[in-house]
Amino acid sequence: MNTPKINVSATHFIKALLITGCILTLIYFGQSLIMPLLVAAIIAILLDISVKKLSTFGLPKWLSITVSVLLMLIVFFLLFWLISSQINNMADDWPVIKEKATEKLNTLSQWANNTLRWDYKDYIENNKKLVQKAEVFASSFLSSLMNLLSQSFIVFIYIILFLIQKKQFLNFFRKLFSNNEAIDSLLMNAAKIVKGYFLGKGKIMLFLFGIYYLGFTIGSVPYALFLALFAALFSIIPYLGNFIGGGVAVILSFLYAGQTPALIVIGVVSAAQLIENYLLTPWIIGDEINLNPFITIFGVILFSALWGIVGAVISLPLIGVLKVIFDHTKGMEAYAYILNKED
Repeated sequence: MNTPKINVSATHFIKALLITGCILTLIYFGQSLIMPLLVAAIIAILLDISVKKLSTFGLPKWLSITVSVLLMLIVFFLLFWLISSQINNMADDWPVIKEKATEKLNTLSQWANNTLRWDYKDYIENNKKLVQKAEVFASSFLSSLMNLLSQSFIVFIYIILFLIQKKQFLNFFRKLFSNNEAIDSLLMNAAKIVKGYFLGKGKIMLFLFGIYYLGFTIGSVPYALFLALFAALFSIIPYLGNFIGGGVAVILSFLYAGQTPALIVIGVVSAAQLIENYLLTPWIIGDEINLNPFITIFGVILFSALWGIVGAVISLPLIGVLKVIFDHTKGMEAYAYILNKED
């Protein structure tokens, strides 16, 4: 009996694997070069909205760019000041938080020993180590943020250059490919995905922050402003961000203040997530990206492994742009299909 054969060139298949491997290797080892460039390109695409708007008021190009960049800097500095001030407040109370956390963990361990008959020896010493590990994790997270901030100057330069030389870059792609209509459609749809996704996410984050802060304040949850800001900011990471932000808020509130504040945080976060998933996201973002759920989760995990938190944030727009490229390229229809969410 003859086995049916798939008509695929082995040479073509090997080349595809090698190219994919080379691209992933380049992305990983070229992180310091490629990541700031992509972040700057995304921010420049977003700032182009305000540049165009200001230009309609008769402002020259250089002034529109200057005002847009200054507004961006003001927003980032205000956000950085707010976050750093909240972290400083928590740092002052960290010895108390650490003591209460160890106390709660010891009580939980004793309950597990007495009720569940878990033979958890030396749990007091182990709980101290667990708290120390949490401190190390928090320190490494802050160091990764500082590493990102250390690259902010080059990102800032890239943003200005992208905005100033936008027309030249567009003409470059038009000259590179013969079909100007296709390349114009590709660039327009790619920019539309980036703008629609991040502007929509920004609106959703503002809504979540308002709901979190209001709920935490009414429930007398400690560090309500910090926890609301932390949970809302982490929601920009698809799928995983809500679990991370909400989970940390629940743990901190439980360790510092007990069960009632933790239950309030769980209730507020759960209600906000239901509103976000079933009302806000379909209404504000809609089907701009419309990616395969498996590809979405895999892409977030992949870019997180390659580029950390920044990779997780920009993963979906990058995959969305990749889908647009496949849609506009002959012979790549199958790749565009697998990235697309099936109706």
